[in-house]
Amino acid sequence: MLWGGPVAASVAVAAVAIAAALGPLTSPERPVRDYLAALAADDLVSAAAFAGLDEADLARLGGMPLGDAGSPDVVEIVRVAAVDGRTRLVTGRYGERGVDVVDVAFVVRAAPLGPFTRWVLSEPPVAELVVRADRHDEVVVAGERLPVAEPGAPVVVTAFVPARVEARIDDPSLDAAPARARLGDGTRALELAVVPSARLERAVAREVEAFLDECVAQRVLQPAGCPFGIVVPDRLLAAPRWRVSVPPVIAIVPGGRPGEWLVEGGATVRVALTVQRLIDGVVLDRDEAVVAVIRGSVALGDDGATLTLDPPQE
Repeated sequence: MLWGGPVAASVAVAAVAIAAALGPLTSPERPVRDYLAALAADDLVSAAAFAGLDEADLARLGGMPLGDAGSPDVVEIVRVAAVDGRTRLVTGRYGERGVDVVDVAFVVRAAPLGPFTRWVLSEPPVAELVVRADRHDEVVVAGERLPVAEPGAPVVVTAFVPARVEARIDDPSLDAAPARARLGDGTRALELAVVPSARLERAVAREVEAFLDECVAQRVLQPAGCPFGIVVPDRLLAAPRWRVSVPPVIAIVPGGRPGEWLVEGGATVRVALTVQRLIDGVVLDRDEAVVAVIRGSVALGDDGATLTLDPPQE
């Protein structure tokens, strides 16, 4: 759960916190070990309690921080160093072996509990991560869709340290390689490089092909609304016959604004003509090639992609 359930989560956190407070936390590494074990087990309620998050903290954060999207199999304490008489620096090693194991330092302090010394984390180990899809208005983090104000705008998520956070997009018209980071490795932002999907490219190519088929069906020298035509100085004896000789090659490229996609490409068409030269009356059969330049834009919406082709240039 990304956001939500703060009240119910707070009650559960409080219950676990009470149990943790009464436990024999007599060593400085114990709160770090318990916190990392809870995070690895996806027990976010216990992780929040060991982290020292209370109801007010959860409300401020907008709900429970994100847990670990990976499968951590390294969870251990590697070092305990004294800072002063009541403070220790505990280094934990955490992550997925061979993938993203990190060493993270936690500051713990001594808090008297009757005749015992209870060690607690000095600050809740949570961090913010900025996630951005450079040309899309939505990202998916921890399985939740997070809309943003406009394509390319960032969204901020909060997660436990050192959880792995994974981001992707979910749009049939666009693709982006998933991005991930384990908090604690120095990463503060994830950016998704968005490109047109193969599905969108096929759809646009089909529409362009259908458009050209309609154009070549016109038996005139200058097909209406089409990006090609021919001027003949001689007398035309029969209606011209157009055909596509080289199918269109189309590219979908980023426009000047995030979220804007332009279509560029071209095709080769040929026209068969029977003409009579005005200068000497000779009848000729001609077959000429003409380049059709394709320009346009693609708008992406809830109903899919809409292709708009630019009018032919004069």
